[in-house]
Amino acid sequence: MKQVLWMIPLLMVVNQVVADQCSVDLKNDIRLNNERLEIHQPDGNTAVLDSNNRLLIQGEEVTLKSEQTQAISDYRAHLNDYLPQAKQIARDGLALANDIIDDVAKSFDTPKAFEGVKASMQEFYANIEQRYYKEGDLILPADSFSSLSETWNQDLEEAKKLFNKEFISSAFTAMSEKMKAEDGLNLTQMADTMSELKERISARLKKHAGEVEQQSQEFCDSLGELAEEEQELHQIIPQLQDYQVFTI
Repeated sequence: MKQVLWMIPLLMVVNQVVADQCSVDLKNDIRLNNERLEIHQPDGNTAVLDSNNRLLIQGEEVTLKSEQTQAISDYRAHLNDYLPQAKQIARDGLALANDIIDDVAKSFDTPKAFEGVKASMQEFYANIEQRYYKEGDLILPADSFSSLSETWNQDLEEAKKLFNKEFISSAFTAMSEKMKAEDGLNLTQMADTMSELKERISARLKKHAGEVEQQSQEFCDSLGELAEEEQELHQIIPQLQDYQVFTI
């Protein structure tokens, strides 16, 4: 049981993997949705690329040529394609965690025994998401990826404590119910069941870890491509050079 207990929190390290693999970070704060990109400098100056592919700097529209307008359209579209990928990687991890918890519950013949654990994990992910999403907008401060490494260890420790508390309580309840239903618990049979469960979970986690590493690398590669595209954008639109999004 203890080995199974400590395996599932490992699914929560997705953001750490992303942070460790990426050499790209953010130069300025950004706020992004399908309609507009806002780039905020530390001194409060702002550049906006809106849904009509206009460029507004400090609220004043910059007159653009058709080539410049198209470059803005492409850049904004690519940001919306690539930046939310980290969110999807994390959600895939949560989905797998829920599947594994259901597998554990079935081993106790109590399918609903660990709903509290699943709810706690969902809340954990939701709280992390709320740091970066507000009213549908993706909000990323400068140096987001490097600062993520600094805060994630604390988040992970808190998640483990919460998960372990919920898991142990649920497992105790499930075992008690199983004992009552069967006039006792066959500990040998339970040990065999948990051993098989551990092997299944280990195999799934190993497969998922490889997928996460590949997805994270693809995400980081896409950030590098975006950084290069931004450099080209700045050559086409020099007024944006003071509103750099990415650093390498």
